[in-house]
Amino acid sequence: PDKVTRHSYQTMYGRFLLPYYHEHPTMKMLEIGLGCNMNYGPGASVSLYKTLFPQAELWEAEFVEKCVRQYRGSEMLQGINLLTGDQGDYGTLDKWISQSGGNFDVVIDDGGHQNCQIWNSFMKLWPAVKPGGLYFIEDMEVARHDKKRQPQAPCDSDVIVPEKLKEMFDVLIYEEYGQERRESDIEFIFCQADACALGKKLDADPASVWWNKAN
Repeated sequence: PDKVTRHSYQTMYGRFLLPYYHEHPTMKMLEIGLGCNMNYGPGASVSLYKTLFPQAELWEAEFVEKCVRQYRGSEMLQGINLLTGDQGDYGTLDKWISQSGGNFDVVIDDGGHQNCQIWNSFMKLWPAVKPGGLYFIEDMEVARHDKKRQPQAPCDSDVIVPEKLKEMFDVLIYEEYGQERRESDIEFIFCQADACALGKKLDADPASVWWNKAN
């Protein structure tokens, strides 16, 4: 998959995801984006995950329902739990959480790459990540492109996800954000070329919405 060819995502996944799996081999992981629109075809990352994480509970969410129907019975998707719909739609995201039971160890957003798709997904799915869990966002190198700034309620076209992450980073770094830092459920933000990883505090309050107050 392009995670380790065109991109170098093995940096963040090697640093965070592999060690997490070794500590939590039955982890529950959701990836957004089966790869139905990729020129090498769907399921490349699924094959990798099945090899690397044989004991994990794997969920895949995909926008193109026709593609999911086509490959649902294939060997490639054997043992994979499937969800369909628009990752930018709050109703769809609520349905995904309900159908899967939420409580994810890991979420990987490799979906549509629209800022509002990414942000709306984060707003709904980050609270569904377990304390101590991980959230990865890929392909943010295109975030400033006009075609990636389509509004999708409640997110508007002014939202650029890396800029939102910078606001969160400021809270973690600067002492003047003392109250926000105490309320924050983010343990760390790690960014590399094109992507970032967020880790949730082990003692995170499930009801924390500090990062949502001004958004």
